[in-house]
Amino acid sequence: MSVQHDIALTSDLGAGITQIRLPMAGNPLRYINGYLLEDDGGFTLVDCGWKADDVLAALHAALAEMGLRLTEVRRLLITHVHFDHYGLAGTLRRAGVAELIMHENDWAFARDYLGNPTALDAVADAWIARNGLHFDAVLDDEIQHNRTEVAEPTSLASDDQRIGRLHAIWTPGHTDGHLCFLDTQSGKMLTGDHVLDPITPHVGIWHEHRGNPLGDYIASLKKVKAIGASGVLPAHGEPFEDLESRVDQLLAHEETREWQILDRLTAAGKASAADLARALPWTRKNRAFADLSDAHQQFAVAETIAHLEHLRLHRRITRDTAPATIVYSTV
Repeated sequence: MSVQHDIALTSDLGAGITQIRLPMAGNPLRYINGYLLEDDGGFTLVDCGWKADDVLAALHAALAEMGLRLTEVRRLLITHVHFDHYGLAGTLRRAGVAELIMHENDWAFARDYLGNPTALDAVADAWIARNGLHFDAVLDDEIQHNRTEVAEPTSLASDDQRIGRLHAIWTPGHTDGHLCFLDTQSGKMLTGDHVLDPITPHVGIWHEHRGNPLGDYIASLKKVKAIGASGVLPAHGEPFEDLESRVDQLLAHEETREWQILDRLTAAGKASAADLARALPWTRKNRAFADLSDAHQQFAVAETIAHLEHLRLHRRITRDTAPATIVYSTV
């Protein structure tokens, strides 16, 4: 069985680790990686895909390829609660997976917001509009919401905690509770969405009082670089070896984007996040903002806000929240 016609369902990575490519039907990323590790008293699965019949079928088929059944998976670890990583967790718990573990910050988000997706969408849409990007109708994330559910963890992971053969590393940025896991047997790091190649992970601000997620992300990149892992097992794309070089590339990208935003803000004198986003190139193909879908335009504005807030908190720019649309200015 294959997830796509040209992609194998599983890959044996050695050291008791199997990569399982779980389908993301209709998404250009095509699949998300779950990683199954032979662990103490059974198997540990890191990330599980979104809630859909084809994902569950692919997981059963992958386990069958290895001569296993779902009941032999003892523990499910979640790198973060985005629906493509966490959505199937409730289904797997009901099927007999005994342990579900995530960071307390992401559990707080799941508990407080995922149970009321309409309200969450309204908050995000209103915030993006407050930053200068308006749509005639509220964007509907119905597909995403139908592919996840609130599944309560059996325990919460903390930074520097040992969980079986894995060592949890708290890496906030992409989400407040994102976790990477260093495998103590192989030396490889399971990076979730924190370090990807060639994709640049999304770090955005989607509601007021979000703090400085970009600053958190930059600090988290430096944190994992210092560990010296022997290889990278990302949630999207294929495993690769050089964590340090990829982190340097991601840090350089964030620095380049910062100077692009500062340059355009200096030229404009003052501008909203949406004004600045419209003036920037997007994606690895340097697409114009106007060529992005409505949803991706929102993501672009959220990322621009994250950069602006990082600059503001370092006192390099100022913000005026008095007008109907929030505007930023150079100091």
